[in-house]
Amino acid sequence: MSASAPPPQRLLYLDAFRGFTMVAMIGGGFGLLHLRQYPILSGAARQFEHTVWEGLTAWDLVLPFFLCVVGAVMPASFAKRWAAGESWAASFGHVLRRSALLIAWGFFERSVQTGKPLFDILSVLTHIGVVYLIAFLLLKASWKTQAAAALAILAAHWGLYQFVQADGIAGPFVRDANVGSLVDRMIFGKTWSGSYTSLNILAETVNVLAGVLAGRLLTSGLPRARKMVTLASTGTGCVVLGLLLWQWIPMIKRLWTASYTVCTVGCSLLALLLFYWVCEVLQWRRWAQVFVVVGSNSIFIYLFHECNARYFNSIARTFLDWTVPRTGAWGLALQAWAVLAFEIWVCYWLYRRKIFFKL
Repeated sequence: MSASAPPPQRLLYLDAFRGFTMVAMIGGGFGLLHLRQYPILSGAARQFEHTVWEGLTAWDLVLPFFLCVVGAVMPASFAKRWAAGESWAASFGHVLRRSALLIAWGFFERSVQTGKPLFDILSVLTHIGVVYLIAFLLLKASWKTQAAAALAILAAHWGLYQFVQADGIAGPFVRDANVGSLVDRMIFGKTWSGSYTSLNILAETVNVLAGVLAGRLLTSGLPRARKMVTLASTGTGCVVLGLLLWQWIPMIKRLWTASYTVCTVGCSLLALLLFYWVCEVLQWRRWAQVFVVVGSNSIFIYLFHECNARYFNSIARTFLDWTVPRTGAWGLALQAWAVLAFEIWVCYWLYRRKIFFKL
């Protein structure tokens, strides 16, 4: 990971959307998880916990949002490289290097968290490293080919769960007894914590490709109104379709099922549309500055948080635990806010000094 000035002409709405996603990711529920005993806050608090198995909460949208941004950035980013004369082979080398670094940093993150060398697929960075490479291989294809590839990948992922039968599979979507868990037992000799599966990466590619298509649309020469109508109609249609598919295919984040994939693609496109409308059409940008600051160093702050969160929480308890006897759960929430404020300040400190970490 190296530090340098960012490239010129960044797309502010994408930086803001990325930063919003990262703030949600490192926010730890914004202290609301400590305030669940208050009826007025209990519903909001539940939205900052992953669904135990079937269903969908706001917290379940964080990774799909980030995957969408990963894809949305790619068309403009590589268009600049190719306009400057970089060959596809050189770009492919860059992507291979970046994917390898993302996977390596993912292994590093998991090892730090567990206190021992660990090679698994549970890190967000590991997933991004793989899906980023797959999306690049389709980047020069037409939008129709990209859309068809996304549908084919989604159908293949669903088909594996729906139709593969073998010893150890109790049903298509039975927890720890499905084709995904069987594949992990065959390859890694175990299943993953939380019942996540390696096959998730296949379906996650669909979210990235949806981001690529959205990025192509938003950086095209089409009128803004047409761009927004296309995003709004596609996003809404995907949400409705995902909810309809839920009647036959359970919506399970931990397996990244087809209904979950389609619904989260829709939610991601609508969220991206909101940031585009506010930042680019209405030109309301000042409110988004905190998200731009965080989004400009997204990989850094993710690693910084994942590797150090327990230490920061310990420090916050050291200096703020005196508030708990006086304010109860609000004191615990204050500790969570303090940690989040510190991490945002770190991003601001780097931003002011034009230090931007990139792979």
